[in-house]
Amino acid sequence: MGYSGYSFYRIDSSFPKSLNCLFSMHKLIVHSILFLVLLAGAHARKVEVVTRDIEPFSFEKDGRRTGFAIELWDNVASELEFETSFTTVGNAKQMVDSVEAKTAEVAVGALSITSEREKVIDFSQPFYESGLQILVSKQAGGIMDNIWSVVRNLFSWQLVGGCVAVIVIMFIISHLVWLYEHPVNEEMWPRNYLAGIGESFWWTVSIFLVGGADNKGPVGIGGRIVATFWMLASVIAVSVLTASLSALFTINSLTGDIKGPGDLPGKQVATIGGSTTETLLEKLGTPNGQSVMVKVFADIPSCLDALKSGKVKAVVFDAPILKYYVNKLGEGDFVFAGDLFQISNYGFGLQQDSLLCEQINLTLLKLNENGVTDELKKKWFGDAR
Repeated sequence: MGYSGYSFYRIDSSFPKSLNCLFSMHKLIVHSILFLVLLAGAHARKVEVVTRDIEPFSFEKDGRRTGFAIELWDNVASELEFETSFTTVGNAKQMVDSVEAKTAEVAVGALSITSEREKVIDFSQPFYESGLQILVSKQAGGIMDNIWSVVRNLFSWQLVGGCVAVIVIMFIISHLVWLYEHPVNEEMWPRNYLAGIGESFWWTVSIFLVGGADNKGPVGIGGRIVATFWMLASVIAVSVLTASLSALFTINSLTGDIKGPGDLPGKQVATIGGSTTETLLEKLGTPNGQSVMVKVFADIPSCLDALKSGKVKAVVFDAPILKYYVNKLGEGDFVFAGDLFQISNYGFGLQQDSLLCEQINLTLLKLNENGVTDELKKKWFGDAR
């Protein structure tokens, strides 16, 4: 009986301890669940992103937003476990304004990094190098336009420079032939300097133009060595000159009187409203005060329609976007005039002193190192530059 009492006492005294242990475990489970919920909420941070429709960087397709910049951002968001909420605006200026006003945290799309924009927002590291390019119509002009184009091409700096170089080389060859020949062939190359150089220059020109001179040729060893070199050089030079002139005339006849940004003042030029290109064109002018007549449109297809119909003489915008639309809408109707100018870079726009900046930059570097960015460039542009 005493043993049973002792046993009952032990059970009775341990019961409160067991109950306390149960309560402690319950509290631990509840706290763990709350921690996991908070952790999951922290990982699924919602980021407000502003963008605009501009293929191939950002656009709607089959009910979802896609494009090079969008897919790059999706990779960044996936790495950082962000949830993205997109807002679409009309142009790049409105994208910048949204980030500046803090209605959006990130601007994603074809957004050029410029000093003016850096005054009001920050940028991520660049993810695409771009530049401006001029697009003109391939349609042929009238008879007078074609005649003027030929005359202008004949007096181009490239052609004048080439002719001067050829004449200088001809004088050098003429002197060498005369120096070697007049001691042994005075009949054909007179000892008198002016008379001898005149005969020698005529021979040099004949070799260059028709490949030979009737009843006239060097007889000395030195003269024949120089003559052999000149004959070979003439064949190569004539071939190169013919090909170069053909290419020059073809390109110039296609592009008309616009070869670069310096030819734009005084002409009607289309671009997208609210872009840095519009600002640049408005500042472009000549010393006599002639400016570019800028016509703004909502998108590139509208610009191309204006160019095709003759309402404008050229379209100026970011090169990758122009090339994308030309390939898509009418490769045979347009041609690019001149090289890239006003080189710039695209980046993600961020609020000033944003805490996201460092995270996004590190992730972009990681995506570059892993080849993800290059794969996206190949997908959307066919290269990985």
